[in-house]
Amino acid sequence: MAEQEQPRTVLRFWQHGAIFLLACAVIVSRRPDAVFHAQFYAEDGHVWYADAYNLGWWPALFRTWTGYFLTLPRLGASLALLVPLYRVPLLLNLIAVAFQALPVNLLLTSRSSHWGSLRRRALLAGMYLALPNCDEITRSITAAHWLIALSAFLLLVAPIPRGIAGRIFDIFIMALCGLSGPFCIFLLPISVFLAWKYRERWRYLQAGIFAASCLVQSWALVFLAPAARTHRAMGASPELFARILGSQVYLGALFGTNWLSELPGRWPSILLSCIAVGGTAFVAICYLRSSLAMKLFLLFSVAVFAGGLIAPVEWGRPTVPVWEVYAGVPGLRYWFFPTLAFAWSILLCLQNRTGVLKAVSAVLLCMMCFGVIRDWRHPAFPETHFAESVKRFEAAPEGTTVTIQEHPEGWNMRLNKHL
Repeated sequence: MAEQEQPRTVLRFWQHGAIFLLACAVIVSRRPDAVFHAQFYAEDGHVWYADAYNLGWWPALFRTWTGYFLTLPRLGASLALLVPLYRVPLLLNLIAVAFQALPVNLLLTSRSSHWGSLRRRALLAGMYLALPNCDEITRSITAAHWLIALSAFLLLVAPIPRGIAGRIFDIFIMALCGLSGPFCIFLLPISVFLAWKYRERWRYLQAGIFAASCLVQSWALVFLAPAARTHRAMGASPELFARILGSQVYLGALFGTNWLSELPGRWPSILLSCIAVGGTAFVAICYLRSSLAMKLFLLFSVAVFAGGLIAPVEWGRPTVPVWEVYAGVPGLRYWFFPTLAFAWSILLCLQNRTGVLKAVSAVLLCMMCFGVIRDWRHPAFPETHFAESVKRFEAAPEGTTVTIQEHPEGWNMRLNKHL
């Protein structure tokens, strides 16, 4: 699996368009209600759209949430001001689907040829689309900044774009990623390393974008919203870490959604610890035998995973330590990158010449097929009677504050009616 130059297979523009639409169709097939019965979810209405509507799209862009600027969902909400309220959830979901499909096209472009042949990259893209245990990532535009971080990484490790349009696109994605959550903190060291390795002006520009983004996000976290992150008991322990890693990452990738980490007793802890050690050893072997791009992706995934465990967003069951809560939450966004890294490791090791490693990878890939089938369809959101809420809002007099119920239970959106 040593890094080799791969012949470039260039897809035409119409082929990329067809691939993008196909990827969108696959994403929608996993959660059809996102398009055919769109409803607000959590921050979609409660924060993004409510702020844009009540304050105006421009002031809303400069508001932080969970300690960071989150420009991507706020731009989506600003765009949603142009459509009637009953169409807003659909528009936000379509934007989220588009950003989720984007990494597929990036993997299949000739700039990603360092990941392998077109066939290998198509398999990587397919595994990304079919990834088990990723429910929260596909729910709404609220999680779209995790997906744009993947796109930004793929562009960061890609060769320099040849045309001006490609460079503008790269700058736009990287800047949008940097101003949407904390991922610039993890991408900055990678960009600096690549700038040092290749000594190219374009690499220095990339590093500059992420450095500037880190300054902006650090200013937001330290001065604008210092109390936004959790300050309650974390409950961290080696046992809980092994349960999370073994159950939510490794078994989550193979068998999909599971609650094995919540099983009490000594033997479940021993079993999940063994799985955690074995899975980590497998990924370590893949790291040693993989290309530079895959090595950097594994390091990036580990850093994001660690960051999510060290400084998570506080929510739910406030009297229970954070790690105990997270251990029992399958499909959580914090599991996305390490799960994808493990899945890609399986696929890449399958093409290794070492017989034992290839056989282990084949067995793991067969096991993963079970998880893909089991987790393909994500549960639809419960009915919130959004259509009736829209009618009530439209009939309300100017100056009235209207509360609209959202999913999950307990969330709502408050709009101050104006013309």
